[in-house]
Amino acid sequence: MNAQIPVESKRERLFHLGYLLFGINLPEHDQANASKASNSASMLKRSLLRIFLALMFALACVYVISSFGDFVSGFIAGWNSAGNADDLKFETWRMSQQLLLSLLAVMWFLTHNFLLKRAIAQTIARHDAERERANQLEISSTLKLLKAQIEPHFLFNTLGLVQHLAEPTAPQAAALTADLIQFLRATLESLRSDTISLEDDCKTCDAYLKIMQTRLPRRLSYEIRYEPQLQQFRLPSALLLTLVENAIKHGIEPAVNGGHISIVAHQIDQQIHITVIDTGLGFGEEIGHGLGLDHIRNRLTLSYGEKAKLVLEENEPRGVIARLVLPA
Repeated sequence: MNAQIPVESKRERLFHLGYLLFGINLPEHDQANASKASNSASMLKRSLLRIFLALMFALACVYVISSFGDFVSGFIAGWNSAGNADDLKFETWRMSQQLLLSLLAVMWFLTHNFLLKRAIAQTIARHDAERERANQLEISSTLKLLKAQIEPHFLFNTLGLVQHLAEPTAPQAAALTADLIQFLRATLESLRSDTISLEDDCKTCDAYLKIMQTRLPRRLSYEIRYEPQLQQFRLPSALLLTLVENAIKHGIEPAVNGGHISIVAHQIDQQIHITVIDTGLGFGEEIGHGLGLDHIRNRLTLSYGEKAKLVLEENEPRGVIARLVLPA
C-alpha cells in the first residue's frame, strides 16, 4: 500500500514563506506535519531566496554608495566648473534628489520587511492561541460527556435499588419507581438525538402518563394508537411529549373531573398526522401562546420549513385537539 504524502495547507505554506524570507521559525506542530519529501526542496529554496535577498540588499547599498559618490564628485566638479551660482544650485539639487530617493528606497525595504515579519509572527501567535482554546474546549467537552454518562448510571442504579426495596411492602411505590426509571431512560435517549422514532416517542409518553395517573388517580385515563407502518417514522424529539404535557397542565389537572387523553397517529396521502386529543377544560386565554408551543413551531420550521405545521382546534364537547402535520 502506497503511503500518502499530506498536502500542505494554505497556512503552512504561508508560514514556510515567512520562514524562508525572514527566518521566522514554524510552530513545532506545523514542523511535525511538514512532509519529509519536501525537506530538500525547502532547503534549496531557502538558500536561493536568501542569496537573492542578500544580492538585492547589496545592490541597494552599492547604489546608495555610488549615488553618494556621484553626489560628492558632481558637487566638486560643479564647484570647479560652474560658471555661476545658478548652475551650482541646480547640480546640488539634482544630486541631493538622487541621494534622497536612494535613502527612501532602503527605508521602505527595511520597514516593509519589519512589518511583514511582525504580521506573520502575530498570525502564528493567534493560530497557536486558537489551537490552545480548541484543545481546552475539547478537554472540557470530554469531561462533561463523561460526567453526563456517570450521573444517569448512578441515578438509575439508585432508583432500581429503591424499587427493589419497596416491592415487598409498598408495591405501588415500586411500580411508580419502575415507571419513573422507564420515563427518565426514554427521555435521556431521546435527548441524545435530534430525532426519534414514533414508537419510542410513544413509549416515552406512555411512561409519563403512567406517572401522572399515580398523581391523578381516577382523574386521568389515556390511550395510544398508531398505524403499524409508522413505528419507525422519525420526528423531532420531545415534540409529542410537549403536547402531552400541555394537555395535562392546561386541560386535565385544572378540570375537577379530570379527563381523557388520546394519542393517535396515521398517514393521509403524503402527510403524517400525529394528534393529541384531551377532554380537559378546553381553550383558555393562554392556549396556543405558551413557550412550549412556540418551541414546537420553531423546531418544525427548522426541520421542515413550510412543509410542517402545528394545528390547534377545539374538541367537542370540551377539550383541545393539538395536531402535528409532518411530511411523510
